Amino acid sequence: MKWKKGFFILFILMFMLIALMGCQSQSSVQEKEEQKSETNTKTITVATSADFPPFEYHEVIEGKDTITGFDIELIQEIGKKLGMKIKIEDMSFDGVIPAVESGKVDLGISGISYKEERAKKVDFSDPYYYSAQTILVKKDAKEIKTMNELKGKVVGSQLATTSDDIISSFDGIQIKKYKKVNDAILDLNNDRIDAVIVEDAIASEFIKDYKELKIVIPDGLNTEKVPMVIAFPKGEEKLVHDVNEVLQMLKDSGKLNQLIEKYGLVSIEK
Repeated sequence: MKWKKGFFILFILMFMLIALMGCQSQSSVQEKEEQKSETNTKTITVATSADFPPFEYHEVIEGKDTITGFDIELIQEIGKKLGMKIKIEDMSFDGVIPAVESGKVDLGISGISYKEERAKKVDFSDPYYYSAQTILVKKDAKEIKTMNELKGKVVGSQLATTSDDIISSFDGIQIKKYKKVNDAILDLNNDRIDAVIVEDAIASEFIKDYKELKIVIPDGLNTEKVPMVIAFPKGEEKLVHDVNEVLQMLKDSGKLNQLIEKYGLVSIEK
């Protein structure tokens, strides 16, 4: 009887071992499938200059320094719709277009305004937002009604931006160029320069934190609304097409305007 009992116990142990191996095998297959799925997910590298609130900026979220903002949420939503993983690369704004042009990154989103000169170097998506130019000054500064009143004064601008191009077209204004717009704002707040030229939405965001500053729109400043676009390397027609399809989908569904309103921007037409 003892050998029968021993045989029975051995049989149970072997059954449990086979069952355990089966579970491990199934788990291993599942893990391999998940790894394969992750491997097959294409990663899109996106260039941005994270000093342009509310479009892109740094914020501590759950104790971690995170790049967030309207542009970042938009490109993450586009990536999700296309089944692509988004990797953000932070750099100075004057490096964004060159990084896209050289193929160092897959695309750029950083409050980029459409310009014919840029369109010779990179391809662009359909517009997703429109912005205009404004001037930031100290609240106690002498009132500035026209651009002529800025002659002889020092105006800060960010390198390679539309704002920089516009202020550079005025004679008699001293221009101090910055890689980061935050540095220009700090210099203005500390009376090192007289004004800063920047897009309207960005100006509105900065005066929330810098109570000593105000927005002025002098006569003669080009306040025409300029489209913001996503930049792609030349020849990436399929990616441009796919992104444009998602942008239109987000416009039609109202999700783009929901995102715009979340960041305190002005809604656009579909």
